[in-house]
Amino acid sequence: MLNVGYCMSQSKQKRLGWPKFIDYCKENHSIILHELDITQPIKLEVKLDAILQKITDELFKEDELSKKKLSNFLNYVNENPETVVIGDIEKLKVFRSRLEINETIKPKVEEIENAFVPPSIVASSCTEAEELISKDEFVNYPVICKPVSAGGSSKTHEIYIIGNKEGLNELNYFPYLITPYYSHFQTIYKIFINGDSYVSVPRYSLRNIDSNELDGFKTAKLGKGIQIPENIKPNKEIPLQENLKSKQLNAICEKLKTSLGVEILGVDVIRCEKDQRLSVIDVNYFPGFIGVQSFYRDLASHLKKKIQNKNLSKTIKN
Repeated sequence: MLNVGYCMSQSKQKRLGWPKFIDYCKENHSIILHELDITQPIKLEVKLDAILQKITDELFKEDELSKKKLSNFLNYVNENPETVVIGDIEKLKVFRSRLEINETIKPKVEEIENAFVPPSIVASSCTEAEELISKDEFVNYPVICKPVSAGGSSKTHEIYIIGNKEGLNELNYFPYLITPYYSHFQTIYKIFINGDSYVSVPRYSLRNIDSNELDGFKTAKLGKGIQIPENIKPNKEIPLQENLKSKQLNAICEKLKTSLGVEILGVDVIRCEKDQRLSVIDVNYFPGFIGVQSFYRDLASHLKKKIQNKNLSKTIKN
């Protein structure tokens, strides 16, 4: 039997169907999962072979409880160096900033033929945003405005599509990362990386915005729990684009894993209508894996592989 600890929010467990995953691991892979209470020092009767964590909220927040939980987690990890950690805290710190994520992945992504990370500017006020957009060669209306901070508040998940300079007045959580809004066939590829498993799911995204309508298109607000505004909804009478070819999918996934040093990722990719290039527009750690039928199998296999690799490395050293 393998013993694996886990720590994640109750809401995350619910979205993932975690109780079923616990049963699946025990019945099919001889893995016993143990929930870790990081509100206090971790004390267990069993030695853990691995820990799987999704405690990125604690990385974003500065309150005393978050600091205490993070400290308890790291103390256990440091006291048990032979335990494999899925989701190294140091490597996850990049996910606190959308700008840092883009700067980290850009060199590797752009080694792929016809793939890129969108150009961007960072603005700390509406006035600065207007000025920078007016001068930038690559970032022009319509634009997407996302808070540079990637977590810690519901505000960080509020995204604006801005069609003209008047729309910039809607922004209220600076600084913002501002990138072009590309016409993209109304299709977004939701990519799920789970160890060595790569799955791409095409879904409806947002409609194209023509340049001749920018004067009348002020803004559209997106975010968790916010319905897509009528002025940006896709026309579902138009079929989705065909899925990514396996060569493209594999290349993107391998480059992201290499550049970030993280192996459980959610990625958003679009294909630009203008030149057919693929644009990596968002990356996050440990997504919800909605619609991925093989999630349980893939995650259990990933856990076992990481533990086996650690044991093999230890054997070779001895």
